[in-house]
Amino acid sequence: MAFIRRAFQRGRARRRLLSEKEIDRVKGALTLLDVGGLESIDKLIDRLEDPSWNVRNACSMAIARVYEKKPNKDIVRQLHLELNEASLAQRLAIIEALGKIGHDDSLPVLLDIMKKSKEDLQYAIIMALSSWANIDLLPPLIEIGDTKDYLTRRAALMTSYNIIVDAIPNETISELMNFFHWIVQIYAETGYLGPLILKFLEVKTEEIDKKVFPVALNEYEFTFLNELLDEADFERKKYEILHELAYPLLF
Repeated sequence: MAFIRRAFQRGRARRRLLSEKEIDRVKGALTLLDVGGLESIDKLIDRLEDPSWNVRNACSMAIARVYEKKPNKDIVRQLHLELNEASLAQRLAIIEALGKIGHDDSLPVLLDIMKKSKEDLQYAIIMALSSWANIDLLPPLIEIGDTKDYLTRRAALMTSYNIIVDAIPNETISELMNFFHWIVQIYAETGYLGPLILKFLEVKTEEIDKKVFPVALNEYEFTFLNELLDEADFERKKYEILHELAYPLLF
């Protein structure tokens, strides 16, 4: 009986996706979020070009939920193919769905688009990359964060923060050391990752590879770290390490 009820709900929801009323289309997508399956994917993808952002967003969430319930690589492939010919609105919705799904096959596709596109798509892709706890994504995020407008930079900082936090359990301080200056920028501009920075100050001098620091921290960033250390403790050794990390060309 439950199977029959869900089948009825799916059929009704797919018909609602074609309604002239926005609220009906949203309700149809949200119903498929709960009961939809592979048979609903085509209809949901079609509605990713809906004139209403609410409908596109609901369909994006529903596609990701269908994948989550029963992972199927064909869904990911279909979304990749749709990206090639999609309008801007549809591409934004597809990128959102790919981010929620988080399949590794999507990474080269998204990074290529991020490299070649303007701010609108770049911003969407940067936010989507938060789904991957992969520190290999930090270099392209650093590059785009250093050269773009404030909103794009802010997105790059926050996505980097999410990636680093998720990756910390599987990474060592020495592996994260390559990104110390970017982590400092995240801290200086958001207030996040202070505890991680204090971990960097526990390393030994001989463990610091100065080749990974092409430039010194600026005075603004150094002041933030000094204040952070003042609040944490007054251990002299940490101040010495801070100077090594902050001004690698001078020590």
